[in-house]
Amino acid sequence: MFAMNRRELAGALLLAVLLVAGLLLRFTVFAAKTSGPEIIPPGDNNLQEKKREAEIFVHVAGAVRRPGVYTLPAGARVIHALEAAGGVLPDGDEHALNLAEPLYDGRHISVPYLGQEAPAAATEGKVNINTATAEELDRLPGIGPAKAAAIVAYREKNGPFQSLEDLVNVSGIGPSTVETLKEYVTLY
Repeated sequence: MFAMNRRELAGALLLAVLLVAGLLLRFTVFAAKTSGPEIIPPGDNNLQEKKREAEIFVHVAGAVRRPGVYTLPAGARVIHALEAAGGVLPDGDEHALNLAEPLYDGRHISVPYLGQEAPAAATEGKVNINTATAEELDRLPGIGPAKAAAIVAYREKNGPFQSLEDLVNVSGIGPSTVETLKEYVTLY
């Protein structure tokens, strides 16, 4: 039959030990960390849509390394958008922007070059209800200090306004006030 000498037997035994050790290492130490299947509760089957709602799109332009449109998580700040665009160029003036300002979907951020004025928003002098201070809002027709403070408080609690009509959700503001404000305010 098949006969092995001592040397061959020792070699075969060594190979068997190495094979077993390799399999143990593969399935214990180097095992891929997998989380089990994701269990979605009934009535919550639009997980993809919820994920999409937790993202915003922003356009970064000007003195950045890679201008373009970026997807960021909801709650991101201007600094995060600049990082996504590869950072500000050495001749860019990032401090002309409020780096801590919260972002909203559809925001356009333009980084000026050193010595260049920060670009004015192309909103024909309209007040941005998503970024304006209470003092700026107070200057609008039909909005006094109390309503301006209510707008800011609502925005801080619920996030940026998605439409001008959302203003009716602010205490003290009705549809007629929103209609009056349409020519004076913008979302962007």
